[in-house]
Amino acid sequence: MIPKFDTYHNNLHSSFLIFDKFLEFLKNEFLNGFVLIEDNSKKAYMFMLEGEIQSCLNTTNTGYKRIDPVEFSSLLTKNSFVSTCRCFHEQVDFFSKAHTAKRIYNLIAKDNIDPIKFISQYHTEKFTGYLETDEKVSRNKMYIYFYKGIILGTMNINNKDYHFEKTPDNTSIQNKIINTDINVYKLLPDVRDPAKDRRLLINCFEKIFNLLETQGNNKDFSLVWRKCALELSDKFVFLDPFAGEFNYKNGKIELWEKITLNTAAHGIDELIRLIAKRTAIPVINIMNIKNKYSNILADYEIKN
Repeated sequence: MIPKFDTYHNNLHSSFLIFDKFLEFLKNEFLNGFVLIEDNSKKAYMFMLEGEIQSCLNTTNTGYKRIDPVEFSSLLTKNSFVSTCRCFHEQVDFFSKAHTAKRIYNLIAKDNIDPIKFISQYHTEKFTGYLETDEKVSRNKMYIYFYKGIILGTMNINNKDYHFEKTPDNTSIQNKIINTDINVYKLLPDVRDPAKDRRLLINCFEKIFNLLETQGNNKDFSLVWRKCALELSDKFVFLDPFAGEFNYKNGKIELWEKITLNTAAHGIDELIRLIAKRTAIPVINIMNIKNKYSNILADYEIKN
């Protein structure tokens, strides 16, 4: 269901990559698109917007499963190949969430739909989702992707290369849906409140930092967290103490607003784990705080 876009890097063998450094390079390139790991017919995707990780997906027998960036990196084996593809902002936004789309209805060829009116209604409704069409005689199956009423493009399954065909004209689309069975999948709007999520996550991490600072066995906590942050900055560039994008001072976390919440949450969580290890803080103490924020942490796939 996720097509291939313009290739930036094609089939790089894992033995030639230092993966953390490769991701850092893509961040510095402000990549819009995704990283694809392929191994024994299995695929995993890491979507990036302006070089920041948006979400990671692993393929399963039933579709796609969201995973965190750490699990994504662990899928890289000695037999893996890595590719990167470029696409536009709206395409990153769409395909990073398309696996959550719900089928709202289906039509069969004998319903004799009017293709002009059928496509027009999706423009009018500013529909976001996709049509899955199946022509029974030729066994030709394709996807038609809509984003806020605009046709992003199509993918023809029969071509086998799963290449994304950039937006064709309406007439072409109308001709392709004649005499086909159609499943309609709608991508529901994101109802999250980023500002609220940001406040909750920072509040949770501030409490954990306060605990690490007051209960740790090192008096110079500022030095400890900065050293740990520097160690992790190859993987999470925003943690670099010299970058000015993240800071902890006087019990408060300062986070550059342009850092995506998903990236920030996973980066700060790894930083907390490393600091706890260095300062000999029992994990159970941190879990007691995390349990109070279990809902928001689960939404961002942060594990206890």
